[in-house]
Amino acid sequence: MLRSLLLALVVSSAHAATWPQDTSDLKADPKAQYGTLKSGVRYVILPHDEPPGRASIRLYMDVGSLMEQDDQQGMAHYLEHMAFNGSRHFKGGEMVEYFQRLGMGFGADTNAHTSFKETVYMLELPKVEPKYIAEGLQLFRDDLDGMLLNETEIDKERGIILSEKLSRDSIEYRTMLEGYKFALPQSILPHRMPIGTEEMIKTMKRQRFVDFYEKYYTPKRAVIVAVGDFKDPDAVKAEIEKQFADAKPKHGDAEEPNLGKVTSGYGIIAKLHTEMQAEALTLSIEIPRPAKNKPDSAATRREKTIRDLADMMINQRLSKLSKAEGAPFLTAESYSYEYLEFVSVNGIQAQCDPKNWQPTITLLETELRRALKHGFTEAEFEEAKATVLKGAKLRADQAESRKSRDLASGLVSILAGKKVFTHPADDLARVSTVLAGLKEEDSHAALVADWKGDDLQIFLGGNLKLEGDSAKQIIDTFKASREKPVSAPEKEETAAFAYTDFGPAGKVASRSEVKDLEIIQAVFENNVRFNFKHTEFEKGTIRVLINFGGGKLSTPLDKAGIIPFAQSTFQLGGLEKHGVDDIRRIFASRTVGSDFSIGDEAFLLSGRTTPADLDAQLQLLTAYLVAPGYREEAARQFEKNLDPLYTQLQHTAEGVMNNEVVAFMHSGDPRWGFPKMEELRKRTLAELKAWLTPALTQDYLEVTVLGDVDAETALSAVAKTLGALPKRADKKPAYEKERAVAFPAPSASKTFPFDTEIPKAIATVYWPTADMLDIQRTRRLTVLGSVLDDRLRIKVREELGDTYSPACYHVANDTFTGYGYMTTMIECKPELAVSLTKLVTEIGDKLSGGPITEDEFDRAIKPMLAQLEQMRRDNRYWSMNVLRCAQEHPERLDWARSFVSDFAGIKKNELEVLAKEYLGAKRAVSADIIPLEKK
Repeated sequence: MLRSLLLALVVSSAHAATWPQDTSDLKADPKAQYGTLKSGVRYVILPHDEPPGRASIRLYMDVGSLMEQDDQQGMAHYLEHMAFNGSRHFKGGEMVEYFQRLGMGFGADTNAHTSFKETVYMLELPKVEPKYIAEGLQLFRDDLDGMLLNETEIDKERGIILSEKLSRDSIEYRTMLEGYKFALPQSILPHRMPIGTEEMIKTMKRQRFVDFYEKYYTPKRAVIVAVGDFKDPDAVKAEIEKQFADAKPKHGDAEEPNLGKVTSGYGIIAKLHTEMQAEALTLSIEIPRPAKNKPDSAATRREKTIRDLADMMINQRLSKLSKAEGAPFLTAESYSYEYLEFVSVNGIQAQCDPKNWQPTITLLETELRRALKHGFTEAEFEEAKATVLKGAKLRADQAESRKSRDLASGLVSILAGKKVFTHPADDLARVSTVLAGLKEEDSHAALVADWKGDDLQIFLGGNLKLEGDSAKQIIDTFKASREKPVSAPEKEETAAFAYTDFGPAGKVASRSEVKDLEIIQAVFENNVRFNFKHTEFEKGTIRVLINFGGGKLSTPLDKAGIIPFAQSTFQLGGLEKHGVDDIRRIFASRTVGSDFSIGDEAFLLSGRTTPADLDAQLQLLTAYLVAPGYREEAARQFEKNLDPLYTQLQHTAEGVMNNEVVAFMHSGDPRWGFPKMEELRKRTLAELKAWLTPALTQDYLEVTVLGDVDAETALSAVAKTLGALPKRADKKPAYEKERAVAFPAPSASKTFPFDTEIPKAIATVYWPTADMLDIQRTRRLTVLGSVLDDRLRIKVREELGDTYSPACYHVANDTFTGYGYMTTMIECKPELAVSLTKLVTEIGDKLSGGPITEDEFDRAIKPMLAQLEQMRRDNRYWSMNVLRCAQEHPERLDWARSFVSDFAGIKKNELEVLAKEYLGAKRAVSADIIPLEKK
């Protein structure tokens, strides 16, 4: 249980005067430049040119909620907010707007987060010009010691933080917190959640902010991380020195907080925490111990690899057991980790139906004891090793195409964990050597050592009630399982993949080149259509997408729920000759993937691979076309997950949004939302097979191959797989009737009540617009959405403080005729939902009737323009927006040609015309999701 909460929080921990590599045998990435100013501020500069002309900078403060006193709970996170509300160089309420004018969007490019022992401020610079670097570092200096902490601004922010606390509240969060208290009763950690307490958020006085800020925001706790296309890293260093050289602590350097201790000597203990609206019961068996805190070294990483292999092998078994007939649990995993230099945790956990709590405890205990007593098989060990090596190789191959944003955030996490920032190529060499010298017995011994001891915590949290002494019942069940004998695992052989020969390679009937976009298109004699583009945006990576059939357009409307049934069971059904666990083991050493989804106008099979494994990737995806398994284990898994699914749909605001509101916005069309559970239970694999077989075997098909591969290699791989299949349709049906979807009338606006323990509502407003086919209109509506979003932020968040994250965006559909909408969504207290809906409608109406200021327009368009070139350097843009079904939709090529120039040419008056046409109050449709009042 402890694992669940820790993973839900941002990992952090670091405060050291030296760099980790100074005392390690691990070599730091040689491109990174490290330094420490006389003031104590440290910095890392990493030149990296992906994307070109941009930079990502971070201020990492070794400060978090663990530093708070009892009357400051939530202070560290509150301070993070106050950094945006007035500082030495930026007036309160103007900082966001200032950076928008420089081309940085709020949230996307200017953001921050706080955890137990870290606060990180983040900027994505649209240019690496000196002005932008200086402005960003000046802001970071203000964050360090220039916050004004104006009392009026503090009070204004209280409502926003209370709204953020509300947005995080959930049954799962409450359950995890209780598990945390159970696991670490003698530590302050359960009482220092970063979001804080409602009482403290409402009442903390300015002086306590000043006390905390001056005590902990000190130079020695600050690290500047700069990653980007720096042509002159020395100039970046000079700017850091200029901004931070004279920083001084006001009261010296504070001591680290005392976190308490990890409890021991309690034997076997258990706790049940009941939340009847939980989706399922979460059950964990754990041993928390004091962390070992070994410094990062080759030996330490070797130990971790050995121990991780053991968890991976147990998880292989749990994955297979979850699909067996009569399996009592939904999902399960084994894990081990250290956290905050304080606690080390070994555990195994599962989710199950509450009525199966006893057999699930028995199964977890049995499988853990089986591994401890008998170890692992050769096949399990080889699969785990191959998976680790494959991951290391992939990271090495893709090292140079990592994005600066990801590198900067990754560097912060590595420094926070007191780890050495090594290069993936060095990691691959080291991991290869380690794996080559390991034996199964090494992982077995590590597992046994970690699970030695008499202390054990068993936590059950979720929708279970037990009469009487629940802890005794849980412990008795566990002890009874221990008394039963456990046999050794059965030895298994890894089969060869059965689908490598699809017949003679197909021949190309026609081929053409779109020279200006560097795209190659071809049609095989069997009518399989091929779209290709070579890119190096993801070195060593190739994306493969197969679009076929009609997707939602072909849905049998008399089979309610067939879409979610298909999306849950098709891939899980494996292949005729291999189950999904067999497939995982067969391809453990190969980089292949498979994903199935149902799009509006086509079914999609997709995967990511490498140049060396392109043939294997296409063989796997083609096998799903010719020999899908439709295994009963997939239907069993789906059935087991129905109760948790409908609990979520019926008792959370998000569930109601994704089901009832989505269906309402499509006028009850059964292709959206979920039917009653009884109806969904009627769906069968036979129905699924009848629906999908024509699409899999004969309907129109286009394949996209995109990435680090040449055209001839890609064409050859497709020829031997998809090109070798029987002839397919040369075009799609028109689906004219199926493309009709009605938008509800404004008079249909309604409230969606639901039963929940979480006092959270969502106020939503929709304005019908149009489909995507007029791409110029669609792009201008996208920018208009940014203008409306900014007005919402200023009014609802900044002025009223009623919500943490109002959101607004435009959706245009390219499949359903005339269908599109502008939407706003606001999480809020239930009592505010109706008034916020009214306010949003008024804001939209005012936008429709009045001018957009030049400043508003600039702050909407500039961040968007700054993102366009980044998008064009992203394979996801080319695969999903351009190449996907590009022969069925050749207009997408023209859209790609005008992508940057058209956005750059958007005028303010064009947005005003669209606002007048679409955003009037009489066109607005509201859908408020509001909890039922408790009696």
